[in-house]
Amino acid sequence: MSKNDALKLKIEVPLQVPVTVKDADGKEAERSTITIRRPKTRHTKRLAAMVGGDLLSLLLADGDDAASSIQAKVESGGREMLAKLVAGLFTVERLDELTELIADMCEEPASVIDDIDVIDLPALGTAFLGFFPGLQSAASTAWRQISDTSSGNSLTS
Repeated sequence: MSKNDALKLKIEVPLQVPVTVKDADGKEAERSTITIRRPKTRHTKRLAAMVGGDLLSLLLADGDDAASSIQAKVESGGREMLAKLVAGLFTVERLDELTELIADMCEEPASVIDDIDVIDLPALGTAFLGFFPGLQSAASTAWRQISDTSSGNSLTS
């Protein structure tokens, strides 16, 4: 990833299923895209509080450094620690916090984010992770590592 890619100010996310929003007059309108803006310090602080210090270092790492770090943790038996970190994110409270954070980055009410169709969540998640190359790389590497170990393949293959 080039430095210019890391400096995107916003990402337009096309929605396969339009989301209903209220316009300035209070009338319902459908939106077929949502814009997520580059995170500010307040967003990074909130995300750091959600994920904890161990995962924060991956968030702020360069993509290649994050991939190496996550692979080293998995290979050294840290898979359980990583699983606990990720599992800690999947609580109702944490998911609501993440929705609020993404809504703020999109300058939308949380209810709009909650109304996005499930088919569009991967695109929104990819856009969100696009602002955090370390987390994007770590998530990709962790998924590959977990998939490899669950299928009986070697971690280094």
